[in-house]
Amino acid sequence: MDAEQNGQGTTREDGTSETAPYNDEFTKDFIKSSEEKEGGFYEFESLTKGYSMLYPKNGKADKAAYERNGDAFESFSFLEEDIDANLSIYYRMIYENQPRANDKEVNLRLLSTYTSYDGDFEEYNRNGTIYHYAEHHLEYKGRKTFQYFAYIKPDVKDKAVSFIGDITCYDQEQPCDADSEEMKQRILKIMHSIEFGSR
Repeated sequence: MDAEQNGQGTTREDGTSETAPYNDEFTKDFIKSSEEKEGGFYEFESLTKGYSMLYPKNGKADKAAYERNGDAFESFSFLEEDIDANLSIYYRMIYENQPRANDKEVNLRLLSTYTSYDGDFEEYNRNGTIYHYAEHHLEYKGRKTFQYFAYIKPDVKDKAVSFIGDITCYDQEQPCDADSEEMKQRILKIMHSIEFGSR
């Protein structure tokens, strides 16, 4: 999924970006720099300053779904689409900086309920951060959605992020590679790029 190929990687005469985050007033508030952190990705930072992550150049924040309660809670969602590849990915991050973030069992139940998942989570450690990860697919009225999600708990008291990536065909009547290993790895790349701040 290459934003440059979608015509979203151009630059204005003043040198600022014309990619999706800079075309949207709400989205660009979360982008730390107009310079890419790595090819095809900017660096996102939550308004709580609680975490940062990679953000795709063609991503657009869902302003209607945004919620924040001071620095204790923040829910952020964004959409990434590749019309040529007939792919649509919707991401949601729920950040908490409060004591209930330490209750793994409660948060895994909430994540399971939100994703309609009834199964176990794989637990693994990456650089001192614990991931409780699962994946499955749903089908509703002929529409298949492939979900990759995790409860992410750093070695910091009271902090955590619940991450969900939903991928589906933009046009259900046409084929797409929503269940491909390539798309799964793209979602996991963003999930694993989450880093927690000091606030």
